[in-house]
Amino acid sequence: MSIQESCEQFFRDRETGLIFSFLDARTLLPATEELFCDADLGFSDRVKGFSAAECCMHENFGMCTGAYMMSEILHYRRTGEQRALTNVSRSLEGLRYAYKLGDKFEHGFFPKVYGRRFSEETSTDQVLYACYAMDAYYPLASSTERSWIEEMIPSMIDFWCRRDYRYHYFTICDGTWQWPPQRFPALLSLAEKYSGCGKFAKEFERMVEFSKTPEHCQLADAIKMNTPTDFEKVNGGWLTFAGADRVTMETMNYSILLKNKPAHPFSDIWKDGIRRIWDEVKVTLTQDGRYLSMTITDFKNGECRRTPGYALDGTSYHGAKSSWSTMVVRAGLMALDFFPEWSSEVIPLAENVLSKLNFNDCTYYDEPERFAPGERFKTKLLSGDAVTNWLWADELLQIAKGGRAVG
Repeated sequence: MSIQESCEQFFRDRETGLIFSFLDARTLLPATEELFCDADLGFSDRVKGFSAAECCMHENFGMCTGAYMMSEILHYRRTGEQRALTNVSRSLEGLRYAYKLGDKFEHGFFPKVYGRRFSEETSTDQVLYACYAMDAYYPLASSTERSWIEEMIPSMIDFWCRRDYRYHYFTICDGTWQWPPQRFPALLSLAEKYSGCGKFAKEFERMVEFSKTPEHCQLADAIKMNTPTDFEKVNGGWLTFAGADRVTMETMNYSILLKNKPAHPFSDIWKDGIRRIWDEVKVTLTQDGRYLSMTITDFKNGECRRTPGYALDGTSYHGAKSSWSTMVVRAGLMALDFFPEWSSEVIPLAENVLSKLNFNDCTYYDEPERFAPGERFKTKLLSGDAVTNWLWADELLQIAKGGRAVG
């Protein structure tokens, strides 16, 4: 099967229409509790009433489903194949399923649907991917689906506005914590687009100042602060991590702003934000098609290298490889809309990643020896994010190489 066919066969949740976040790599089925028997669990310990397997099933449901929708939307535009739109429509039904469950708490709440059930957990990255995909699908959607999108996007953003962007994050941050303000101008621009409501336009103008400073440029921020940690001093460089998450969200947010507000006075600043995060994260890609989840940038020569592996003292700067490289190159390919001159750099990087990774290579993490024993279960998982971003990146690559849009 192709990677797209494998995604439909194994990652599609038949009950909800959503795309699973993870599968057990051995069985190609959602993980059972057996996989976690020796695990030092993280997020699932912080979610009361749900098992580790239930949390694993749909932790990143909005990200995975939104990315898959984008790949199929682009495939339809490139080829005109009707089955792609059918797959997008089923995915939208899944997003609406989650959205309607949110009414158990408050209208517009977009919950993480652990075990296909309502939970009080959410995150802005799930909202971003869902809204991004719905916006892209709108011109192709049926009249009923358009009405859903017109309702869902403004309501999902209004939930955050009403709360001054404050909501808990597991038990790490309580309900008074304000989520990073850089994440909301783009979403507010979408809410304004689909509601025509002046309050979103007004709120956008109040919040847009935050978009001038990228949220995710860890290296630039560390250098500016110039206060290395003990770990950084010992290793002679600045620590950066989670580059795939960072470059994708930053690029998506700035892309929304640049497409919805192309003549805005901050447009050059937004483009520079894309450039800065891409320059920071592209160096984490490896020749075998993966990327390094944690790196050290040398204080003296600026070269990027791996962090040490798991240490007996319990430090977790593991530097393991991950197939979330598909997310990195997808961000680079998206950036070609604004930096076409990057093609000679981005296209070969994308070709290398996509050619080196097959479906079964789309792991969450590799190299279990680099993890503490209780975290090695992470290397036994196939990642919905890796698979769906492989598909999204592949469609963008075909377009970049001259594929014709037909719809």
